[in-house]
Amino acid sequence: MRTEKITCPYCERSFDLDQIEMADLFRERNTLAARLGPAWRAANEYLDAFRQKPGGKITLKKRTRHLKGLVTLWETGEFEVQGKRYRTTQRQIMEALWTVCNMEKYGFQNHNYLKKILLNGAERISAEGLTAEEEQKREDERRNRSERKGDLEPVPYDEFAKGGRS
Repeated sequence: MRTEKITCPYCERSFDLDQIEMADLFRERNTLAARLGPAWRAANEYLDAFRQKPGGKITLKKRTRHLKGLVTLWETGEFEVQGKRYRTTQRQIMEALWTVCNMEKYGFQNHNYLKKILLNGAERISAEGLTAEEEQKREDERRNRSERKGDLEPVPYDEFAKGGRS
């Protein structure tokens, strides 16, 4: 297999395009690691679960791809399991990462096992990203406002279509 080479216009050194891609992947990985902050050590060890066997290799591309998903989970605290959305805390994510690391499982294809562990302490949220408690609070506030006005407040069509009017 022949790889393409490019030449640096300043130092006239030749580089494989693969080397440039690897440098970009390392840079991206370092940026993602910084975004994880205190969770980086646990996340890095957790990524070893994506190896096919203990001591097996995992490509930098695959490691970076899974790290992106983990960073999204870390920053938003939201995940989906079987079409249902959940919210969790960073502390729970850290605990779940260490739980997976301590189990020393291998051959993961996605983050579903981590999500399964996170389900224990997670709150289910609506499509709008609200927990049941937050939705109830919003509905109570809406009703209180309409009672103070003495008439009913208009209900948006999407709420009306869901049966939101009582």
